[in-house]
Amino acid sequence: MKKTQKQFIFCLLFSLCLPLMSYAQVETVSATILNFSDYVKGPGTNPVTLTITDRYLRIDDNINKDIETDNGFVLYDRQESVIYSVSSDEQQTVTIKMLPVTIPSPMELKLHSVKQAVDKEAPLIDGKETKKYQIFVNDKLCSETVTVPGLMPDAVQAMGEFQQVLAGQQAETLRYIPADLHEACDLARHTFYPKSHLENGFPLIVQEIDQSKKDKSVQRSRALLNYKKQDVSAELFVLPDYSIIPLN
Repeated sequence: MKKTQKQFIFCLLFSLCLPLMSYAQVETVSATILNFSDYVKGPGTNPVTLTITDRYLRIDDNINKDIETDNGFVLYDRQESVIYSVSSDEQQTVTIKMLPVTIPSPMELKLHSVKQAVDKEAPLIDGKETKKYQIFVNDKLCSETVTVPGLMPDAVQAMGEFQQVLAGQQAETLRYIPADLHEACDLARHTFYPKSHLENGFPLIVQEIDQSKKDKSVQRSRALLNYKKQDVSAELFVLPDYSIIPLN
């Protein structure tokens, strides 16, 4: 066989094998993907996706928008208890480490929840019944939740871990907030009882009540649209080579 023929056959075989080689190098991990609709008074609604694995929780806002408008993502390392907030526009990553909440609340906080009636015709979620609760702090209605006890416990655990890290950072900023600006619902929800909305099961709907208005309208809310389990690329959990800015 001539040399040129050998070279041709080698190149042909290599080109056929290359896609298989590339495919074999794509590492995947098992994940739970949660699609939510978030609402904030003023800006309105926004799609949010949580991708949860044994090691990570990744949060993507505006997931349905074009990639050109992507502003980054938030990655929580469950093993290291560190949050990474990645900004594509600024080419930087802000880090938030786990800090225990050691300071006392600037005011007394008394929490209690009241179970509400649920529509008897409400559909089962993965064979489980939904529950509805109102959460009060110092006798003020702070939030309403629709939950499913026993649904996706690891996702509930991951979301609680993430909220606890945020609470530690929030506690660090309380000293800079004037006493007359403290509000019981905010202190409970974001600093001293950050997992209260998760205690009764997986949150299908969470609505935070605006205490600044007499009509007690919804200030912000989150509603589950759908969820699924599937393998995803491990590259989703790789941080870009941006400058690191520690927040604590």
